[in-house]
Amino acid sequence: MRILLSGEVFPDSFAENVGCGFQELGHDVTHTADFFKQMGYGRMGRFAEMLATLLPQVEQKAQLTLVRAAADLQPDLVLCLNQPHPNVIRKLRQEVPRARIAHWMSDALTGFFRQYNLASDYDVMFFKDQYIVDFVREKLGKKCFFPPQAANPKWHRRMPLSAADRDLYGCDMTVAGNLYWYRALLMEPFLDYDIKIWGDYSPDWMNSPVRKIYPRRYVAREEKAKAYGAAKIVFNAMHYAELLGCNLRLFEAAACGGFVIVDHRPNIHEVFEPGKEIVTFQGRDELKEKVDYYLAHEDERRSIADACHERAQRDHLYPTRLSQMLRYIFDDESTASS
Repeated sequence: MRILLSGEVFPDSFAENVGCGFQELGHDVTHTADFFKQMGYGRMGRFAEMLATLLPQVEQKAQLTLVRAAADLQPDLVLCLNQPHPNVIRKLRQEVPRARIAHWMSDALTGFFRQYNLASDYDVMFFKDQYIVDFVREKLGKKCFFPPQAANPKWHRRMPLSAADRDLYGCDMTVAGNLYWYRALLMEPFLDYDIKIWGDYSPDWMNSPVRKIYPRRYVAREEKAKAYGAAKIVFNAMHYAELLGCNLRLFEAAACGGFVIVDHRPNIHEVFEPGKEIVTFQGRDELKEKVDYYLAHEDERRSIADACHERAQRDHLYPTRLSQMLRYIFDDESTASS
């Protein structure tokens, strides 16, 4: 099957990992992104992206790279991991009328921005949060489904650690991700611990003391796996807009063999069993209590991490998830497996 993926590709990005999953299933994958995304994150790229945001006509022209790529490829499936303008999706249908066109959103509710996805004519949409799926189905009558997020077995796995790796990545607790107030406030009680934070965005206006230990260093692929595997605890503070869903970090850390402490969600038991495969917390006091407990109980920590790793590698890898999604997209199991 020829698949065109629309989304920004960089090391360990959502688009890169989805592409790897389709390739492992034996499909031909082509990536595309809008013109300004192809310019990267330098000053010119950021300026161009800001210009496109302010001027919808410029934005749509930049996104026509998707239409041109589809016209050249004539894919069986176009999967948008970003949010092209509805007019772009309309033109896409004219160019490839026989292709299925789907959307998979990996962001929480706050990432909807202008809600282009809701206004676009997709055959099917996928959201990471059951709340969004239920809402869009009920209010708009759209065909949409809830696939949990996933991990890429190519590099989200247990990695051998050298002495140098353990020195670089080893710590009591690690965190990977952008820094915002909710996450910073949860982390402030642990400033005296051996903690390592990985991420490349820390806003200058945030005056939290956590910024002092924020390295602005992005880890990806095998390096991320080593960071998760070498830490005693992987702390996962999910975004406050994750209502009935879980973030990518949970699945990636689990697949890498990390011991994960994550803030509770009502349906988290559907993907991992609390107390057996992961540990959850409700607030800062409980988080502090559980971090201290599991730092002092290595055998329990390792047992939970092993169970979590086994579950992730069995149930939560991209090839498995994408096979399920293809059946929804094509309404035909034989087509999905071809």
